[in-house]
Amino acid sequence: MKRLLFYFVLFVLVSACEQKPTKLFSKITTSETGIDFKNKLTETHTYNYFTYPYMYLGGGVSTGDINNDGLEDVFFTGNMVSNKLYLNKGDLQFEDITEAAGVAGDQRWFSGTTFVDINQDGFLDIYCSVSGKTPPHNNVLYINNQDNTFTESAAEYGIDHDGQSMQSTFFDYDKDGDLDLYIINYPPTSFVAPVAYYSYMLTNHSDEDSDKLYRNDGGHFTDVTKEAGLSSFGLSLGVVASDVNNDGYTDLFISNDFNAPDFLFINNQDGTFSNQIDTSLQQTSFFGMGADIADFNNDGYMDIFQLDMSAADNFRSKANMSAMDPAAFYEAVDSGLHHQYMQNSLQLNNGSRPGELPLFSNISRLAGVSSTDWSWGGLLADFDNDGWKDLFVTNGIRRDVNNKDFYGKYREFFNKMENDPNFKNKEEEVELLKYLEELPSEKLSNYMFQSNHDLTFTKRTVDWGFEEKTFSNGVAYSDLDNDGDLDLVINNLEDTASIYRNNTTNSNQLTLNLIGNKKVLPNGSKVSVYTADGMQVQEYNLVRGYLSSVSPRLHFGLGQVQKIDSVIVAWPNGYHTLLKEVQANQSLTINYDEAKALPHVLPRGLEIQQLFETVDAPNDHKHEENNFNDFEVEVLLPHKNSTLGPALATGDLNGDGAEDYIVGGSVGRPPSLFLQNSKGDFELLAVDDLEKDKYHEDLGILIFDADNDGDNDFYIASGGNEFKSGSLGYEDRFYENLGGNKFRRNKEAIPDYKISGLNISASDYDHDGDLDLFVGGRLTPKNYPNPTDSYVLENISDTSGPKFVDGTSKTGLDLKSLGLVTSSSWIDFNNDGWEDLVVVGEWMPIKFYQNNSGKFVDVSNDVLTGNTTGWWFDIQKGDFDNDGDQDLVVGNLGKNYKYQASDSSTFKVYLNDFDGNNKSDIVLSYKDGETEFPVRGRQCSSQQMPAIKAKFKDYNSFASANLNQIYTPKMLEASLSYEIASFASLYLENDNGRFIAKPLPQLAQLSSINQFVVEDFDTDGNLDVVLAGNLYNAEVETPRNDASFGLFLKGNGTGDFVAKTMMESGLKVIGDVRGMELLSKKGKKHLLIAKNNDSLQLIKVNALR
Repeated sequence: MKRLLFYFVLFVLVSACEQKPTKLFSKITTSETGIDFKNKLTETHTYNYFTYPYMYLGGGVSTGDINNDGLEDVFFTGNMVSNKLYLNKGDLQFEDITEAAGVAGDQRWFSGTTFVDINQDGFLDIYCSVSGKTPPHNNVLYINNQDNTFTESAAEYGIDHDGQSMQSTFFDYDKDGDLDLYIINYPPTSFVAPVAYYSYMLTNHSDEDSDKLYRNDGGHFTDVTKEAGLSSFGLSLGVVASDVNNDGYTDLFISNDFNAPDFLFINNQDGTFSNQIDTSLQQTSFFGMGADIADFNNDGYMDIFQLDMSAADNFRSKANMSAMDPAAFYEAVDSGLHHQYMQNSLQLNNGSRPGELPLFSNISRLAGVSSTDWSWGGLLADFDNDGWKDLFVTNGIRRDVNNKDFYGKYREFFNKMENDPNFKNKEEEVELLKYLEELPSEKLSNYMFQSNHDLTFTKRTVDWGFEEKTFSNGVAYSDLDNDGDLDLVINNLEDTASIYRNNTTNSNQLTLNLIGNKKVLPNGSKVSVYTADGMQVQEYNLVRGYLSSVSPRLHFGLGQVQKIDSVIVAWPNGYHTLLKEVQANQSLTINYDEAKALPHVLPRGLEIQQLFETVDAPNDHKHEENNFNDFEVEVLLPHKNSTLGPALATGDLNGDGAEDYIVGGSVGRPPSLFLQNSKGDFELLAVDDLEKDKYHEDLGILIFDADNDGDNDFYIASGGNEFKSGSLGYEDRFYENLGGNKFRRNKEAIPDYKISGLNISASDYDHDGDLDLFVGGRLTPKNYPNPTDSYVLENISDTSGPKFVDGTSKTGLDLKSLGLVTSSSWIDFNNDGWEDLVVVGEWMPIKFYQNNSGKFVDVSNDVLTGNTTGWWFDIQKGDFDNDGDQDLVVGNLGKNYKYQASDSSTFKVYLNDFDGNNKSDIVLSYKDGETEFPVRGRQCSSQQMPAIKAKFKDYNSFASANLNQIYTPKMLEASLSYEIASFASLYLENDNGRFIAKPLPQLAQLSSINQFVVEDFDTDGNLDVVLAGNLYNAEVETPRNDASFGLFLKGNGTGDFVAKTMMESGLKVIGDVRGMELLSKKGKKHLLIAKNNDSLQLIKVNALR
């Protein structure tokens, strides 16, 4: 009995000691794992960051089973220390076999690493990239001898590349059944090299500077870089091989540092590649670091994640990050270096049909992953086994080498070190290391993000156990303990490598191990897993993240799914293997079996006609924006106000029953009027008065019958920011239809207001039988965001001709300084037979004016509660829920912009003469917790307000200050200010005269919505919506809004919408959309789209059966 009691007590004690982990990941100590690798740097006066600025780029890690015992092993590269290879002995215990294995390396600076079965003998080999200050720089290949030893054989294979290589990836680009090799290089380049240098080097680089493609010719590799079209110049830090256009051929994405543009090399299927970065990606990261490609939203298309060095923390962002130079930015764009911004990029792949290039939308801001400080490697993988890929990011730089105050203090010294011959090779004498040690050094936590299954992520760094602060570089995932979840291995600078055990429980999973044969490789295979919860897709490509390669096993989290409907392995040779009814929670090996393989077919639906189809434009008309720099006058302006056109309007202008259109011009270019002929073609009609009036910015056009004479006249609103307030350039213009294709400007028909406007809308608000007008004032020129006046024009036309007078006061509307109006809608929202007025604008709440028999009352707070202030750009009406009243859709800035807002963290603007120089100053602010900070940093803020430099002598003091400390509470309280709690675009459902706000679907939040068209496009009896937008001309520190390619929202008749992707609907609108209207062409329904500084686009609406 005593013995039983003893064992019972012992059991209780042991159970108490073995408490379950409270977090998803646990860091395993060196004493537990036996992994003691530390990438330690030894800096001296002559060998340090100042003499070798690539000192802190770090090392990589590879995971894989080198001895085929079923346990995955770990290899680290060292910069100034030996490489290390650890054999997995089970239970997360490892043995250091480096010396016996012969993989320690030599004095070379090892950077990237990848496991690869280069000779297809079934055993993983190791390929290492080499860089460093001093030679040799030849890359290294360790061939696995199948006995836990390796033989260096790079020269024998022809891939002892001599360069400054960072990483390499193996893939079969020519589908000949063997692995080819792509090597990325980082040629030594001055960090202050001008834009012109990068643009010159794109076409004038040496062979040594280029990345390299080596073709595998029967076991020996041949440099085919030039003949493959891959000769390039880039400061390359990341490479991923992936089939981004789903054509069965592997493409390449290269992430480049500084002004060197990134590359998206599309495989042309003939042994060559074409760089399509400008076509497929609308923007990229500036300081491009590591990258990964994976299908993070489970739609079957490969998305791209790229890292930069944008800090989320206010202090670090303002103390370390330099302001972008507008002149250099636009020079880079004009030189073909693309739109590059200092932020992480999460490029959502919108898909592509056969023969087309994919289009990507950078949604990192929407996703919440844009800013993770000085980041290196990012991995998309399912870490919680819920069936959706999460995101892990390594973070930290050994010293804050961009610290503004440090270089401000020692600028003269470093100029001498670089340029004065008397200081050449004097590092020891000047004790250079002492200067280096003055640079701030701050370890940072890595980032972990959990997928929310809706294109967004939630930061789980602390919740999941990643509080440790390090300087982390390369990272790889692997199920090291074979328990069905992904563990993490991290190569840290100056610290022992981190091993994180994944503690996931209560979720199912499937692990797949692909085995090819001598003719068919697993590399490049694409695996699709279908369950009741949907589809997941993964590719067999090992090099991901930064300087590292991940486990060759494919891991699929399944959540609560216990049985998989089917698994399809699409092999590189065009055949596939199909498995049905697969049980969860197992590790399966799938061998390529030629006898059982089936020919691969295209996904269903690609051959079906789509609802929308871009057809030839009606003519070669192109809007050409005049050159005007708004930022010279308003330094802190968030976006240009001179590029808001062109306006567009459609209607029958010559009474022949066919629809015509008018498209506005910019300053110096007249609006153009096109008449549709009997063939459905559009011919430009010469109108003398339009040509005379070309020195206006045409931002609003309304076609309507002003005088009830049976033909359509038109009104053009003049706007923009080019002229001073009150200038003739802001005169609105009314053009009277004289019949016989003759139009004349009638200056007497409308009041002479001279406001910078944009919006005109018409309604017979007083029930007198003619159309009256609302004219919205867009802005006070050169004084953003100061509001301007709007007006109601009463129609008093008679037989003598059209005539409008100011009827604003008569209506009871208070429209003086109404706001920055962008759109209006006449809608009888209370169903009393009188059309009411709804007005929206930038920095405006949604304004509702109820029409009581011609007199208006502001009922905004009664019909829609809460803070409705936004950057609203369009509003349209329709009975979307088929209940007999009119609902509204309202287009906002969207949730994917640098500016974010919520009820607890609002976004604000202030306008005041903060420095007392008789000029208004703009201050944008955001909240971090309860503290309000300026959006802009010390450098650009002081350009508008030089007194800031006097008040804050250095960047650290400015970075440490909040908004009140910088501008004082007294000045802020006396300012014109607006506050926004949401930038989401909305559906407003009319509920008996009151509105209920609902956000539009997530895909509608990717960018600003400038235009809606409401129509039953699919003729199912329910109203649908097509939307388009973007905002290209943001100030250069704010990435432009360019993620929208238009969107079809299919209405279901109950007020709900289903967002149909580009692949589903066929709708594809690229550009800065400013006008979109329905247009009937030979009786067929079309959409006509006008874009800033671009050609017109015509989209046919197909009649689907």
